[in-house]
Amino acid sequence: MKKIILIGIFALALFLRIYNLTNYPNGLNADEAALGYNTYSLLKTGRDEFGHPWPINFQSFNDWKPGFYVYLTIPFVAILGLNEWAVRLPSAILGSLTIVVFYLLVKKMFKNKSRFFPLIAAFLLAISPWHLHFSRGAWETNVATFFMVLGAYFFFLALEKPRYYFFSALSFILSMFTYHSARVVVPLLGLGIFIFYGKKILVKENLRQIMATLTLGIFSLGILFFSLTGQAGVSRFSGVGIFADQGPFWRVNEMRGQHAEPYSLWPKILHNKLLEYSIQFLDNYLRHFQGNFLFISGDEIQRNKVPEMGQMYLLEAPFLILGFYFLLKKRPQNYQFIFWWLAVAPVASALTFQSPHAIRALNMVIPLMIITAYGLTESLDFFQKRLPFISSLAVGCLLMAYIWNFSFYLHQYYVHYPQTYPYAWEGGFRDLVSYIQSQENRFEKIYVTNHYDQPYILFAFYLKYSPEKLQREAVLTPKDQYGFSTVAHFGKYYFGPIDRRKLAGERNIMIIGAPEEIPESATIVARIDLAGAGKPEVFRIVEQ
Repeated sequence: MKKIILIGIFALALFLRIYNLTNYPNGLNADEAALGYNTYSLLKTGRDEFGHPWPINFQSFNDWKPGFYVYLTIPFVAILGLNEWAVRLPSAILGSLTIVVFYLLVKKMFKNKSRFFPLIAAFLLAISPWHLHFSRGAWETNVATFFMVLGAYFFFLALEKPRYYFFSALSFILSMFTYHSARVVVPLLGLGIFIFYGKKILVKENLRQIMATLTLGIFSLGILFFSLTGQAGVSRFSGVGIFADQGPFWRVNEMRGQHAEPYSLWPKILHNKLLEYSIQFLDNYLRHFQGNFLFISGDEIQRNKVPEMGQMYLLEAPFLILGFYFLLKKRPQNYQFIFWWLAVAPVASALTFQSPHAIRALNMVIPLMIITAYGLTESLDFFQKRLPFISSLAVGCLLMAYIWNFSFYLHQYYVHYPQTYPYAWEGGFRDLVSYIQSQENRFEKIYVTNHYDQPYILFAFYLKYSPEKLQREAVLTPKDQYGFSTVAHFGKYYFGPIDRRKLAGERNIMIIGAPEEIPESATIVARIDLAGAGKPEVFRIVEQ
């Protein structure tokens, strides 16, 4: 019976994650295009878009993306071609498989708990807005979370069968090679494992397995360390790290300036960068546990959120609180590790200037769903044992409430999300490139607005532009204030702000601008709108 239910939950999770995947989200963002095009480039040339052979980290926009998602996507692009489906499918599949591994993890950690507890936990993760949202795009964080859960499962399996220590370490390492945040969170999870289970691990009987695991860990982490000692490590943190925010620095100067002797010892002790950035980190960290982020409005970034939704269902708030209460009261086996995981999950996100951040803290959903499921299960057990005459009614009401919450989420995602945040996913590029391909032979140069993020990679993706040519032609611009670069030109395509006065003297050109850049008074030969109701305009095309 349990296997049938689990198969049903997995089937639901898979359907929710692959249904109409090409069109929802309603566009392909630049990071997805970069992952896909670099996969395509590797298949064609054995090098990335800038000519680096089989790199560990991909230079991309000078953000040096960890490379495992690209390598994971190779068979999909090889079979399905370079398209949205091929790029997003690895994340959707591993997001669905996370549900199964999560079930096995919960079952292994809570052996004495109700047999339905792991199934309830798996079901909650399968329909979780947070996990579902990031399973429907080419998000490296989703794949990294899968490997974290797999690593944790193999670890608890290894406590009984030591040969699985090696596979646990391998899974955690793959997570670190997949996404930046995992490089902070995984070592902290490893510290928790050592604190809570060190005595069980460090026994004579495990010596052979520990040596093999340590060899793998030292070798892999050595590769990772040396790959991060150059630009790959420095560029990313300098761009999005907490020190990129100059606010705390200016607060130090302001507070010192309010003293009569601003450069004396006492103002330096009370007001300094270490203290201010520590306060900033703590503020960033605690924001991830606020009710507004978890249950009301979610992430501030439009691409990362669904309108009128938090990262969890509002219905789950009381069960999350009850889960904390019952775990602390009953103290089941391994409960400390769940709290440890929740405590370290947002650390990497808190080290950046954008907080709370649903992408970088995605692995929070794992302990949160365990705690919520525990509170829900204990509540059902309470009704069944002490108020059996209304237990069926309670189950029915709870089921109806979840159906309503889940239906509301799907409605918001498929109906209102594309219309409320129409530009979040850079939609319109597929139709734009299709139009241009039918016209480009008529023009010597094609100027494309950079009003939308990284247009060059979206053009390279949809054009299936020759990687050999791009490797010769692409030159990254200097980094912007956030540490990112772009490509301003390849082939006959030029990317940048559209200023028609500067282009007035040129002939035989096509100009593609945003509505803000090309007025209605211009002779517009074509318009590109977003799909769906409302169809907001994204591009205007003129010729001269």
